[in-house]
Amino acid sequence: MELNLHYIFNMKKISLRLLFASALLAFSGIAFGAETILLCGSDLMAPILKDEILKQAKENGIGVKLDMVGSFGALEKIKRGECDIAVVAIPKGSSFPKDCAVMPFAYQAAIVVVNVVNPIEEISLNQLYDIFSKNSNSRAETWTQLGVKNIGLRNILPLITSFSDNVVVELFKYSALKGTNIGSWVNVAGGKQNMYNMIKANNSAIGIVGKFDGDNMLKVVAVSKSSDGGGRGNYAFRPDSDSIHNGDYPMSLGFYIVCRKSALEKVRPLAAILLSDSMARTVNSTDFFSAPENSRKKSILELDMGR
Repeated sequence: MELNLHYIFNMKKISLRLLFASALLAFSGIAFGAETILLCGSDLMAPILKDEILKQAKENGIGVKLDMVGSFGALEKIKRGECDIAVVAIPKGSSFPKDCAVMPFAYQAAIVVVNVVNPIEEISLNQLYDIFSKNSNSRAETWTQLGVKNIGLRNILPLITSFSDNVVVELFKYSALKGTNIGSWVNVAGGKQNMYNMIKANNSAIGIVGKFDGDNMLKVVAVSKSSDGGGRGNYAFRPDSDSIHNGDYPMSLGFYIVCRKSALEKVRPLAAILLSDSMARTVNSTDFFSAPENSRKKSILELDMGR
């Protein structure tokens, strides 16, 4: 099964283009150096990158143009040599472009949150499927069915958000629900804070969010790839920066810096900005996770060595 990135990453292309058109066009006309670098990529990354790129490019005398209208289009432009460098989403299991340097940049994750009084500490993808999937043949309606014994817990109240500007729900469907649709019994919260309030008010609720903001009445549940058999797939991982980057946390989507190896010399200054600590702080202030510091340092070292 292949993740339909064309749908996910372009579902808001029209509105995002309208929102950022004037800013990006104005930015496109700025040239600080002898050679201008064209940055393409995910439309989801445009509002995150724009201001920091503009600021650091000006400080470092780098000419930049932006064309952030989707991952698929950006990868095609990289392959054809029509774009110098891109920030794109590449799902797990997908192959990286040939003859290109690829550096981890950021991640989106689907995170499981419950009320702090719920004794559950970990859950498997199979169990999430049985709770949320329309196609489950063994729907889990009570916490007892999942082996959670607590007389204070009632029937499971599953929750998702209807975020219109990120990919959390689609990522969750792809990672945990085998691409199937959400069941009609799943409640749709109006937003992350609304979901938090619903989980606080109901000890039996379980919700999926893009990034947990922290709340002493709620907790994050670790997720394992499988509840059957042995092996590493049985280990449950919490969604921290390292487990997501290492591929251990099963519900995540990576965004990567991609450029043709022949263009490394030209794009090195802009790649260094993308891999900087200040850019990582900008990414981490949003619903995304930046690549860990050690990963970014490794990428910068490889850039300096011309790899």
